[in-house]
Amino acid sequence: MVSRPSRSAIGKTLFLTLGALSAGVVNGLLGTGAGTALYFLYRRAKKSAGGGGAKECFCAAMTAVLPLSLLSALTYSREAADGTGLLLPLIVPAALGGLLGAAISERARPDALRLAFSLIVTFGGVYMLFG
Repeated sequence: MVSRPSRSAIGKTLFLTLGALSAGVVNGLLGTGAGTALYFLYRRAKKSAGGGGAKECFCAAMTAVLPLSLLSALTYSREAADGTGLLLPLIVPAALGGLLGAAISERARPDALRLAFSLIVTFGGVYMLFG
């Protein structure tokens, strides 16, 4: 006899699915934000299950963002190639910086990562509004 999933399992799956879909929509509209949304989504799901540290949730969100970033790059590449020659000099150093940041994050304390993330998001928001 096959057992049926519980209502709480169905609810959690629905919550995660709709939340991830929403994160994808945000990423498609704004080109950013999916990682933040997925972090909070994953963190809430892990906390309700009795586990999941901040670092684990951050890593899971970044892993999920990779395909979104590739899709965004493919979608917006024509608009980004504006003839100024700025695109290539951004890609390589950013990728190397991503590798360096990942290596640093393995040794960093979760509270330091949260503080750094909060400062960057706050600065970015203020700059977008008033910069």
